[in-house]
Amino acid sequence: MSRRSVPILLTALLASWLLPLLLGLLRLDVLLLPVLLLTLASVLRVGGVLLDRLVLAGFLLAGAMLVLALPASVWPWGPAPAPVAAVLLTLVSTAAWIGRRRPSLPWRFRGTDAIVVGTGLLSWYLVRRGASGGKGLGPYSGMMIGDRFTHFSIFDAIHRIGGYPFLLHAQAGPYMFSNSGDVYPQGSHMLLAWTDVFLRSSTGTGSPVAEFGRYCGYVVVAFAVLSAVLVWAARWVGGPRLRGWRAAAVCSVTASLVAASPLVKLLANGFDSEVVGLACFAVVLAVLLRPAMGRLEFVLLGCAGLVTVAYSYNLYAVLVGLALLASLWAFRARDSGRRLAVYGGLAVGSAVAVIPSVVSVLSSFNIATQAAAGGAIVPMSRPLIIGAGGVIVLAVLVAGRNRTPTERALLLAVAATAAVLLLFGGWQLHTLGKVSYYFEKLVSAAFVLLLVGLGVAGALLRPLVRAGAQDGLSLRLRQPALAAGSAAAALTLIAGFQWGVPSGGTLPSGAALPEVWQTTALAQWSDGGIPSRIDQTTYTFLARDLARVDPAAPVVTLYTDSGAQNWQTTYFAQTMLRNDVMMSQMVPVYSIPIGGTMRSPQVQRDALYQLRLLMRQLHRPATVLVGNAVLARQLDHDLNSAGHRAAAVVFAPLLR
Repeated sequence: MSRRSVPILLTALLASWLLPLLLGLLRLDVLLLPVLLLTLASVLRVGGVLLDRLVLAGFLLAGAMLVLALPASVWPWGPAPAPVAAVLLTLVSTAAWIGRRRPSLPWRFRGTDAIVVGTGLLSWYLVRRGASGGKGLGPYSGMMIGDRFTHFSIFDAIHRIGGYPFLLHAQAGPYMFSNSGDVYPQGSHMLLAWTDVFLRSSTGTGSPVAEFGRYCGYVVVAFAVLSAVLVWAARWVGGPRLRGWRAAAVCSVTASLVAASPLVKLLANGFDSEVVGLACFAVVLAVLLRPAMGRLEFVLLGCAGLVTVAYSYNLYAVLVGLALLASLWAFRARDSGRRLAVYGGLAVGSAVAVIPSVVSVLSSFNIATQAAAGGAIVPMSRPLIIGAGGVIVLAVLVAGRNRTPTERALLLAVAATAAVLLLFGGWQLHTLGKVSYYFEKLVSAAFVLLLVGLGVAGALLRPLVRAGAQDGLSLRLRQPALAAGSAAAALTLIAGFQWGVPSGGTLPSGAALPEVWQTTALAQWSDGGIPSRIDQTTYTFLARDLARVDPAAPVVTLYTDSGAQNWQTTYFAQTMLRNDVMMSQMVPVYSIPIGGTMRSPQVQRDALYQLRLLMRQLHRPATVLVGNAVLARQLDHDLNSAGHRAAAVVFAPLLR
């Protein structure tokens, strides 16, 4: 806007409220998502191609929605789409009017857009294919695991209470397990819950089975977004020097590293908030390492990065802070004269970003205890990490005195991240005698940093012509040929694609050796080779037992001889039944490793003690589903003796 016209502002503000209300009445709230994205993208002044603008606008929108969720947790409309969209559109319209910004979009594209989008689509297809598992549970039967049930319970609680559980602790408590509201960051769940509300034009949840299916679908999309933004971030960091076949080579190498990495195992273990956190981490790293934008956009996107990462996976917020300091130092000349405004804006963003963590620490969250906690580990490939790190160091060394601020910021960020790993790993070795769960989480973030930093490696590749030379027909033909060749080479050398060429040799069974690609985690997941550990028990509960238990009574599932599987399936049963009574009482199920067979007398006595303890804690009769007929009769006798009926014990063999 060349001048501030009050009628234009009033018209924009009126439209900001009328459009969401109209779409809400028509139950077309889903259209508000592209409206919000395009409106925000049209007033930003960053990115020379449409994909860059949309990625950064979507990232800023995510940060804005997480901040808006703070007041929305207490206002009377809850997460209803219309007021949320109206407030956001009002803020964007007012900011555009004050800044005299006329809406415009860069309708330009790059050939490597296809690699970025294609990586996301291929990841979605492969993960979606493998998520179906081997049981008739619908499209996401392969995603049944206890940690995902915790994430789903937070997602469900946000729907039911209309805000952040850490702010509405008393209301959320009955819907979530133990202290998960204090331990688990809730930004990813809030984003997915709001996505669900906009898509369905409803704040209701529907049936729990359908809601869980939708949640799993959103998580699969989140992983596809992570895969795509890793490639995009590497291209962004490469900057204007990364053009032609060199851009295709860097994007293809990054995509191949994503495909060859064990990142998909994050899904297999139910680390949903980490997937979202890493996606946000990748985007903010790209912004900080190459802040090719005005100061206002830099502050807004920097604050969005601090908020999205801290709210989604607060462990990585420390690394974002270090990368931010590296960026401010490397690009300090750019901010001269306006440092107070830049630093002040980032300080405000930092203060908002730490709100959930401060609330958690002031409640039951203990940092030292959590840092030493154990859990399932997804180790990132050390050869991939070493190789990517070596390429980055080589590119920076080759630049010599011609090092760009981006390369300086990257070198500082890598060094700072390595220092954090060494310090935290040393603390865990001193405290635990080994590196554990959260060390590997930090290694995953370091892997993402190195993938994003690969953008600087484009400087190691020779362009086809020197700067200023004429682009002839030969050059225009060689560019796509080299781009295709570099993509094929990357997929072959890194991801293990063999393009139909047999591996040669045979396995001990006589079968032909698989292609190298088929041994990667992503390919194995896609082929069902990383099955859910409890897909059979959850299948049994949903296919048969959900319909025959009393939804108002607590349910304990003892289908197997594994206490961990019994606990996870019991947890799943409570989420499907929305039974609030069991949520805070399930811990003893871990110590009940009976159900599938008759165990030794000592094991059964210990398990019976834990089961009786659980029954006393519930203060009401429960339904106990037991996979072995003889054991079911024995437990029925032991639990319901002396005229007191503590439980309805039901023989429930596993469905095969």
